Amino acid sequence: MTEEIIEEQSPSLPAISIVMAAHDHVSELEQHLPLILEQDYPPGFEVIVVVSKGDDGTDDLLESMRRKHPNLYATFVPDSSRYMSRKKLAVTLGVKAAKNEWILLTEPECAPASPNWLRLMASHCDESVDMVMGYSNYSDEASDYKRYERAMYQRRLFSETSRIAYRSEGQNLLFRKTMFMQGRGYDGNAQFVCGEYDFIVNKYATRGNTAAEQSPEAWLIEDAPTPKKWNNRHLYYMCTRKSLRRSFLHRLPFNAIQTLKHLWYVLLLAAVVVTGLMQQWLFLGIAALALIVTLIVHAIVCKKLADAYSLDISAVKALTFDLSYVWRALCYKIKYLKADKYDFTSHRL
Repeated sequence: MTEEIIEEQSPSLPAISIVMAAHDHVSELEQHLPLILEQDYPPGFEVIVVVSKGDDGTDDLLESMRRKHPNLYATFVPDSSRYMSRKKLAVTLGVKAAKNEWILLTEPECAPASPNWLRLMASHCDESVDMVMGYSNYSDEASDYKRYERAMYQRRLFSETSRIAYRSEGQNLLFRKTMFMQGRGYDGNAQFVCGEYDFIVNKYATRGNTAAEQSPEAWLIEDAPTPKKWNNRHLYYMCTRKSLRRSFLHRLPFNAIQTLKHLWYVLLLAAVVVTGLMQQWLFLGIAALALIVTLIVHAIVCKKLADAYSLDISAVKALTFDLSYVWRALCYKIKYLKADKYDFTSHRL
């Protein structure tokens, strides 16, 4: 079915420039870049790797790959950038260097799940669309919880594309170059160390101009994060979300559901304890049955959501992960409050 759709859409596929910023990513590029360069896509797409000056290992690797792939290019980031994070500067330079209208932003740590990744992402490109958000998740080497949390959060973000997209959690984003350049790129949020994908979606999303591509063949598989990278991902978002539009409206429904969900469990547990102490056996049985049924239904729902993203975890695990999310988030909130806020910006204002 996928192959038939791809064949029908091939004539209208646009030329695409894939941009990624690399700094000491020789091993990742050596492993993943060939899978990107060998995508089953009509001639005209290019890959631009933005490298830090002095990163000789990466430069040598790209030079050797260019002999086989003439559509691979490299550009360099200046040695210093005082008023913009180096990552955002690298992305901006890559976008400026691109010769095509459509830019696909990704990372050296990511590998396409299939040769059809680029085709499926590009299949959404039409006059009404300015951005396409794709799914990405960690490899099987990452813990089940990390993969579950990431999948469930991206699911929430994808659901918002039918209205106005909020941000992008994945490293798989396609957007128009003219939109980015005419909007002055990261102007207004360039000082934040991270949030390259977040700010593009948040700044340029309008009602209905963002599509979501969730087909398994269009997924990107990212290397398992180190504990530091996983921790920083949460802390940086807690900083950048203060500058993201629609942040309150995005978090309100989820926070309300989580509050009601935990309150319901507390009430059921309280009912079990109280009726047990009062030896009200009939009411104890009703409360216990309600608690068991709630847990079973909740576990089934979580399991089905996990299965939709090919997460091979049990229903009990999925339930545990779902219930623990808010408590983990609280821990990160405490860490953020204790952190030096200058760690999240590229310069001191």
